[in-house]
Amino acid sequence: MKIGIHKREGSYSDFWIEYCEKKGICYQILNAYDNNIVDQLSDCDAFMWHYHHGSNKDKLFAKQLLFSLESIGLIVFPNFKTGWHFDDKVGQKYLFEAYGIKCAKTYVFYDKKEALAWVNSTVFPKVFKLRSGAGASHVYLIKSWREAIKFINKAFGCGFKAFSGWNYFKNAVKLYCSKTLSLPGVIKAFGRVFIVPHSIKNLPRESQYVYFQEFIPNDGYDFRLEIVGDKAIAMVRFVRKNDFRASGGHMDYFNHELITKEVINFGFEIADKLGTQSCALDIVRHKETKELFLIEISYCYGVDQDEFNHGYWDRDGILHLEKFNGLEWMVDEVIESVNKKQDNLKSQSI
Repeated sequence: MKIGIHKREGSYSDFWIEYCEKKGICYQILNAYDNNIVDQLSDCDAFMWHYHHGSNKDKLFAKQLLFSLESIGLIVFPNFKTGWHFDDKVGQKYLFEAYGIKCAKTYVFYDKKEALAWVNSTVFPKVFKLRSGAGASHVYLIKSWREAIKFINKAFGCGFKAFSGWNYFKNAVKLYCSKTLSLPGVIKAFGRVFIVPHSIKNLPRESQYVYFQEFIPNDGYDFRLEIVGDKAIAMVRFVRKNDFRASGGHMDYFNHELITKEVINFGFEIADKLGTQSCALDIVRHKETKELFLIEISYCYGVDQDEFNHGYWDRDGILHLEKFNGLEWMVDEVIESVNKKQDNLKSQSI
């Protein structure tokens, strides 16, 4: 068995390579940007690439390459079911609805007149989001029809920058005031006002659609579940001070008393229904009805070693307080898929 890995410093590839070396797993470091990458993978049984939502280069072809390889039988991570909806909140709306997943109701319009007509007939607050973005960037609580119209006019006009250095800096200041970000982090964010990385600067503007989501009143926190196979990392993320957002606030706690078996079951049911290799689920519980709702999904999550120091949950809702690395689970998942494929080929040849 041989696994091809696209290496990018600071990404999952660092941990994948270290794990392969530790376990004696045969691997090959590859560059997905090579023109002959498909030929280079001819003797590999799998290919793993932690592509990034904030890189315009990755967005150009990462999914196309991975899904093309998958279509000829190569095991890839992330595969189609895991990654096609990554960083695509609009796509996730249709995915959740198609599978009947309990989620926050979402409204998407591609026509300005239809959007304006809806604004005049709905009630507020609503949550406005852009199709892409992480860490609650470009997520706003819209409290009135006047405010909603302002966003609609911009969406069907000049549109929104994929990245705003000024908004990034203002958010960093808020995090610093809430003592969840250090001063060097604020200084770095200030630099983004003037110097934006080339890969981010070239991201296209978001326009010609609007996305609104029902606001789910909650107890001031949401749940983040990161699931691979039969294991789940679970945490509670508290909303920022004088804000409604939990994502990106760096107020993540592993409060095992707040993470119930119902929450764990809800996460595994979604992962099973969608057939993902790996997923990070943002889940919120209604303050009054106590119902759980899925908000968003991703195939990956932040590279934070601290997450791996608080135990993981299994499908029975049992907490395992032992040392682990959740990124290594992804390699195990790929190896298991390769083994299943080889076993199937053997059985067909008998």
